[in-house]
Amino acid sequence: MLSFASLTFEKFCSSIDTKHKIFANLDQLTRQLDHKLDYFVVFSSVTCGKGNGGQSNYSYGNSMCERICEQRRRDGLHGLAIQYGPIGDVGVFADTDQLLTMTSLRKQRINSCCDVLDKLLAIKQPIVTSYIKVDQVKESGNRQKRMVAELWRALGIDPETTPNHLTLGEIGLESMFAVELQQELEREWNMKVTLNQVKSITIGMLKDYESGNISNIRRHLDDIKRARSRLLKIKFIIPSEPYVRLNGVTSGKPVYVLPTLGLNFSMFEELAQRLNRPLIGLNWTRDVSKLSTLKEISRHYKTLLAELSPNGRYDVLGCFDTAIVCSKLLRKGLADKAVIIDVINDQRFCEDQLNDDFVLDPRSETGTGQQRFCEDQLNDDFVLEFMLTTMSSEIPESFKNKIAREVKREPDINAKVKLIVNEVVDFGGKGLVAPDLEEIFHIMLARIRMLSEYRLNKRKKLSNKLKLVIAKKWAKSTGKLVLIKPFKFDSVEDMEVFIEKSREMYFLPDSENTDANDNIAVESVDTPCAMDMMATEIVDKLEEALK
Repeated sequence: MLSFASLTFEKFCSSIDTKHKIFANLDQLTRQLDHKLDYFVVFSSVTCGKGNGGQSNYSYGNSMCERICEQRRRDGLHGLAIQYGPIGDVGVFADTDQLLTMTSLRKQRINSCCDVLDKLLAIKQPIVTSYIKVDQVKESGNRQKRMVAELWRALGIDPETTPNHLTLGEIGLESMFAVELQQELEREWNMKVTLNQVKSITIGMLKDYESGNISNIRRHLDDIKRARSRLLKIKFIIPSEPYVRLNGVTSGKPVYVLPTLGLNFSMFEELAQRLNRPLIGLNWTRDVSKLSTLKEISRHYKTLLAELSPNGRYDVLGCFDTAIVCSKLLRKGLADKAVIIDVINDQRFCEDQLNDDFVLDPRSETGTGQQRFCEDQLNDDFVLEFMLTTMSSEIPESFKNKIAREVKREPDINAKVKLIVNEVVDFGGKGLVAPDLEEIFHIMLARIRMLSEYRLNKRKKLSNKLKLVIAKKWAKSTGKLVLIKPFKFDSVEDMEVFIEKSREMYFLPDSENTDANDNIAVESVDTPCAMDMMATEIVDKLEEALK
């Protein structure tokens, strides 16, 4: 068996050609006969239907033969492909049982195969399966315990000394062994479980499963299903148009949503349905990516809004770096109301030490539900974390932790981003639309650095006069600003200090300055994940602020 990565094109084709070309020729030749064949039979393999690591070429070759049989049936000719399991008297399994130790399959004797064939010839379906499952012998302990004990032996590890956070895939679980666990879980919960999901299970989860606590694995699989479902709703495509309408409402004061960090507006779908006013997303295009400062970004969207609403009279919504743009539009009197969602804890945001690891680290959730923009120890891993969580806040922790471990081994930021992109694409599966995902990651990275540079320069410029200057600017403002602050309430010791940090993040006057706060409202939202802008609690606050 060869891993897919080690297969050359020639090796891949050689296994396919051996079988497919022979049967394709036989199909064409027999069609030219004066009479129809009574039977046209292909011996396929159960690996074609179930899959098996290291045999993608072999399985694909069998699959092509099965397509020949299907076409023959459609043409009124006989065609039968039998997906046989392991055969005992001949072939690779003739003299060994080692490869079958961790599966629920047992070898089928050749005389049994022939006996089955005699019966299957009368079946109308073009593809059938024949294999023997192992008898469930009654032994001490339950089925889960026996199966996991076999798994430990197959992996050659001691579960007591192996770290709980390691996944089965990281340890090197062979696909043949993973199938047994896959089938067990599918029997347990009557649900579809993929081999990739099996390989994402951690040693800790498997220990719990062995002891009878199946809830952790079930919750993990449910989390994967939910996260993948949400991920598949997002199209990771850099837009070419300057704006997009998010609902069908055409009358009323418009609400303009400035670009999210992930360049899509999927998190505002529910809000778009609720609002009885036009909700319009301002896109981040490749032309915007050519701009190098937040000041230039603000100017770009100011110009775009002047084209879309030349008479003003609009509200704006933004988060992260575009929240700064929203507050500028409000102070200049261009927007009537600005709503910003604060997903950053300023105490953990460091302008002078921000680097790649911080932006890219996939484990960003802290006990407060904020991202670890940490003042004293920002690194590449933390940055990756923030970006991945921004993309999908529901990606399971075990998946994020696995990526974090792998990212640390990569030599530079480009390799780190490429690794994460490959992992996300693999996690999302074939339904994921992500042609521009890698480019989007680099744009996110540039935007985080841009915001960091803006805040650093702003503080240096204003120095000790910062609070006084901010208060004067906001005292002149006539518009309304609503700051929505999502976080987990019971994880914050001093609520007032926590909220003040949010004000400082966006250069808002402190709460004690009453003259400058007449038009500023802070709305706290109790939620376990600050980055989940699809959360009902956050959508409720947004609807209330924009109705």
